Amino acid sequence: MARLLPLLVCCLFFQSHALMDNELIGNPEIKCNADTIEMQFRTKRIFTGKVYVKGHYNSPDCRVDYSHTNVEGVPTRGIQLHHGSCDMDRQRTIRPEGMRFSTVLVISFHPLFVTKMDRAFSINCLYHEASQTVTSNMEVSTLPTEVLHSDMPLPECTYTIRKDEIDGPLLKFANVGDQVVHRWECNSDVYGLLVHSCYVDDGQGNKHIVIDDMGCHTDSVLGDPTYVNALNMAYREGSAFKLADQVIVRFQCSIRLCLKTDGGCNDVTPPICEPRNASALAARRRRSAKKGPTLDTDLISQTMTVLDIEVGSPKFPPPERLQATSQRVCLSSAFFSVLVAFVAFLFIFITSSALYFYSRSGRFVKKLDVQKFAPRSPGFD
Repeated sequence: MARLLPLLVCCLFFQSHALMDNELIGNPEIKCNADTIEMQFRTKRIFTGKVYVKGHYNSPDCRVDYSHTNVEGVPTRGIQLHHGSCDMDRQRTIRPEGMRFSTVLVISFHPLFVTKMDRAFSINCLYHEASQTVTSNMEVSTLPTEVLHSDMPLPECTYTIRKDEIDGPLLKFANVGDQVVHRWECNSDVYGLLVHSCYVDDGQGNKHIVIDDMGCHTDSVLGDPTYVNALNMAYREGSAFKLADQVIVRFQCSIRLCLKTDGGCNDVTPPICEPRNASALAARRRRSAKKGPTLDTDLISQTMTVLDIEVGSPKFPPPERLQATSQRVCLSSAFFSVLVAFVAFLFIFITSSALYFYSRSGRFVKKLDVQKFAPRSPGFD
């Protein structure tokens, strides 16, 4: 048994090395199907890991496990997701006009751990809206008609969350209670915007409405946006917050665009949110029915990590210090595997040697005892 233990350790070591030696061949292939999104990829060796949607590893419908399969040949693996499943983002776009579905897929080579060979891919599928023009020729007179086309370019709109002030840096890490500024902006002097239908998302499917479809807040944690005179930007100062027991925070809002020429944005933006009573809401809806043509699109903010501050504890160090500290103490997965295998082999070797010498010493002592108490032959006295 003692001789088999080192062999077992060596087998485990080579198996771990084989896992670490695997990698992707080229880039994954993305297929945007009518109802699904599909990703396929090839690996250097047989793939025995997992493919899953980031943030939904524990959901069986969002994960494909290849650790129990036994398929020969060069592996081709993948995952297929239905539109809207696994908290997939659904976003209306205006440049180009259509619907965008996006998610983050992780290819994990180790069956249990996240290693440096793992890859994460942001998948985006844009489905353009098909438009069809129907014409009918009718001759009324011989008067020639010249058709002039003039397309107003649609603006590019963004939703960002800034630190401390409206022109502050983009926020990625924050503590609960930090000063933040929500900023919605379109790079156009021709269009005005209305922010509406906003909710906060923790990436796990939990959502909470903070601004309703009329552009007014439903929760005082955010409040009503403030609009600039040009109506092409809105902002809201507030404090960083998050959902309970979650650290990932992201916001999604709908933006309604209107042409400011000829009063096209009148009674569209800015919204009338006070006083919040039934008569005011009814009057606002009647005025909104008279508005000019509008166009809606969806905006998603950057993802933030919001940390709790424990009572009585000092303020968390800035993200730069956290990242620098993690880099100093991190070990590569390959080095860690070799270190664990070496320690295990050393432990087994020392244990086996101790048992071996202990058994030999026991035999030697027993032999001495036998010689000591053995009867002496006559003639030696």
